[in-house]
Amino acid sequence: MSITFVGLGLGPKKHITEAALDSIRRADVVFLDTYTGMLPKETVDFLRKISRRLVLADRYTLEEGAEALLRDAVEKEVVVAVQGDPFVATTHISLALEACKRGIACKTVNGISSYSAAASLSGLQAYKFGRAVTLPSEDSVESVRSVYENILENMSRGLHTLVFLDTKGNGLRIPVALSRLRELEGSLKKGVVSDDRLVVALARLGYEDCVVKAGRVVELLAWDFPDPPHMLIFPGKLHFLEREALVRLLGVPREYVEAYEPINYGVDRVRRYIDACEGALSRSRGSSREAKVTEVLRVAESYLEDSKFFLKSGDIFNSLSAISYCEGLLDALRMLGYVEFDWKK
Repeated sequence: MSITFVGLGLGPKKHITEAALDSIRRADVVFLDTYTGMLPKETVDFLRKISRRLVLADRYTLEEGAEALLRDAVEKEVVVAVQGDPFVATTHISLALEACKRGIACKTVNGISSYSAAASLSGLQAYKFGRAVTLPSEDSVESVRSVYENILENMSRGLHTLVFLDTKGNGLRIPVALSRLRELEGSLKKGVVSDDRLVVALARLGYEDCVVKAGRVVELLAWDFPDPPHMLIFPGKLHFLEREALVRLLGVPREYVEAYEPINYGVDRVRRYIDACEGALSRSRGSSREAKVTEVLRVAESYLEDSKFFLKSGDIFNSLSAISYCEGLLDALRMLGYVEFDWKK
């Protein structure tokens, strides 16, 4: 027969589409995912009422123990019902791939995802988001570091980061998540989760008591948010329209937004190379009267100016390429004994 992966939307039953309801009513058995999302009791009770047979599917049922589900799908119409959109979580992709290998037909009914809703409600542009991550409920240094480094990587590329907070148990709360990240900040000291870092916090998207609050980390730590599910967005480079959205739509003080700059270690690295090459060039000028040395120094200076131009234009790749040529020419002259300088100074 078949498996239909059905998206249930943001949580409350009002977000379930007619297409989703039709698939659920027709199915012989509905496996309701209780692992990757957090559904209110009202929605679960409603689905139980309209389903022929409803199975609450935990992680084991959907992953290691998926054999029973797949066996059912050989002879029955099976629905895997998922909060949000079905294939945002890799769990459901793996299940669909295994079904396809066995010749079981797979269909999809899409639903509203918190992934797209978060971008929409934040006022940030959806195409500027980098890789999203999940911060688990377990207080593990490795998992917190992984999230921290992902935020840093996205931020260095000018991209926003969506951080899903684990829904296991009663769900991970925004202040707890920020506290764990800030604790790691204390040892890494890269400024990703400093007290004045601008963050967008989102709670209970799709519910009547939904909250979208943007502010500095130190302010969000003290904010009283409603119950989970919770999410965080760490902005990258802000377009002027995004800055205006944060001020006018989310009420962020304009001075916070105007002062905001994402961390960019790529830019910082290129600037250090430029400073080093400028110092080496200034110490090398006049050290030799040979025409060939003078010409090489002129070319090195030309690459230096190109690097500055590219960096100012936001073209980090070509800026790094240009300054690398400059550094290579200067190093060659130094190694051949035509000029004297020390890169460390």
